Amino acid sequence: MGFLTEFSSKAEIHRREVIKRFDDFFVSYFDKLEMLDDTIANDLIVTLLARAPASPVAQAVQRHADRLEGLGVDLRVIFAKIDPASDFASFAEVNGLYSGDKCLDASIRWAKNPALLDAHEQLVLGESHCWSGDSMRRSPDARFALDMFEFASTTTVKLGEMAFDGLWSISDAIPNSRFRNVANATSDDPAVLEFDGIGEQLLEATMAETFYTRH
Repeated sequence: MGFLTEFSSKAEIHRREVIKRFDDFFVSYFDKLEMLDDTIANDLIVTLLARAPASPVAQAVQRHADRLEGLGVDLRVIFAKIDPASDFASFAEVNGLYSGDKCLDASIRWAKNPALLDAHEQLVLGESHCWSGDSMRRSPDARFALDMFEFASTTTVKLGEMAFDGLWSISDAIPNSRFRNVANATSDDPAVLEFDGIGEQLLEATMAETFYTRH
């Protein structure tokens, strides 16, 4: 089962719509995991292919990082761009891709070859949930031409896995220098975390007044 979504043409409202739109997607995935008597390894693998940590899909993953970690999910990430440093540091810290002074380079890579920007952003949750978005050449705040959610499509997931694995094999490890600011990301710059504490409440209130989601 899949569907396309429509969003406001206003960039800021559009961005909030995109990030919030992933909530139901994640909830569906979490519900599936909790219903399984015996969770198989592939159901606990989440892969993200995104233009940058500031991309709405990456922010959506960051928004649900605590639940992913609590369920023991193995997150693997490919970014085409890893700037600005504050966004990358926040994403790595919140999603557990950095531990002490060690970067978990087995979990994150950099598709720095410009030719790879033709690939589309993608999020695969387990064995049945797959989201596909625009080409990574598109700005994170631009209106999506493609926004496809698949809730129960093992075929789409398999294709997504093949695409991710192919890009992973030709992407680069993140240089250790890029993790320099990760350890203190949350304490030195609270604004880096977009969805934390009072900020979450204010965002919810603002969105409730400015737009609604279309089904």
